[in-house]
Amino acid sequence: MSAERTGFSIADDAPVYAISVAARLAGLHAQTLRQYDRLGLVSPTRVGGRNRLYSANDIARLREIADLTSQGLTLEGI
Repeated sequence: MSAERTGFSIADDAPVYAISVAARLAGLHAQTLRQYDRLGLVSPTRVGGRNRLYSANDIARLREIADLTSQGLTLEGI
């Protein structure tokens, strides 16, 4: 069912994806997401002080970072 049919939608900035799901959606390893967080390239919402939750916007940014690094840009350059 589409969001339009159910009347339910999730905002692109809503933190809903656990790190394992976000990693799969972005095509990256969970450790890579942790590294990007440490470097400040992406800032997921923290729940309970430890658990990271990613939004659709975060996943789009992760894909963009992955694309840039595959083109040869360093993380420092990003």
